[in-house]
Amino acid sequence: MNMNLKSRIVVCGFICLAITLGLAGISYGNLPRVIGDWEDSNDGWQVDPEALSGTTAKVVRENATSGNYSYKVFANPEWQKAVSRDFSGDANLLADLGRAKQLKVDVTLKAKEWSMGATGWAKAIECIIIRDDKSDWQQIEPATDQKEISWDGSADKTVTVTFDIPPQTPPNLTKGIIILITNYQDVNTAGNFYFDNVRLLGAAEPSQPKEAAKSVEPNKPKEPNKPAKAK
Repeated sequence: MNMNLKSRIVVCGFICLAITLGLAGISYGNLPRVIGDWEDSNDGWQVDPEALSGTTAKVVRENATSGNYSYKVFANPEWQKAVSRDFSGDANLLADLGRAKQLKVDVTLKAKEWSMGATGWAKAIECIIIRDDKSDWQQIEPATDQKEISWDGSADKTVTVTFDIPPQTPPNLTKGIIILITNYQDVNTAGNFYFDNVRLLGAAEPSQPKEAAKSVEPNKPKEPNKPAKAK
């Protein structure tokens, strides 16, 4: 093996090793991570301390989308802080929140529990609020189409609502709270919101590197036409 070829192999080996170590160094904590399935307990969720009087929340064995249990929440009309989870003091949860790219939550509404007014409507969920080192108030609207979230009460509805979480700066959080916001108006009888399978998701898997383009030799200039021989 000639020295030139051997040197190229060594360089390629170092490049491959660097790429491998670089990808191995990418960390998204324990994502994806379920932060609310309510199978064994309330999972740290509670009626938000700033919720209006009359707001209730409890774990129930009905209307689950994952496992057997869901979180049954009753909230007051219009835009309301309903339930929240405080991650403060849990380093693993804070690391996941700081690196998460999305939050997804399943919501179920039961038509038999609700009686709408003439122009009544409800939303499966209005928005979420994140309060952490970056800001004490990050209001994040759903990425899911509003047509899927809005509800007229005519039939049962179950929907997965997605929220895109902006980069948290710094990502190494020391505090973090997520609040679920509800909203409904012109309702004769209000029912419950059944939340389940709340989860944080990270970035997509890194794409496979594309194959390097092979070098193409430049076209050689054509030789000039030789003069024809005299006959």
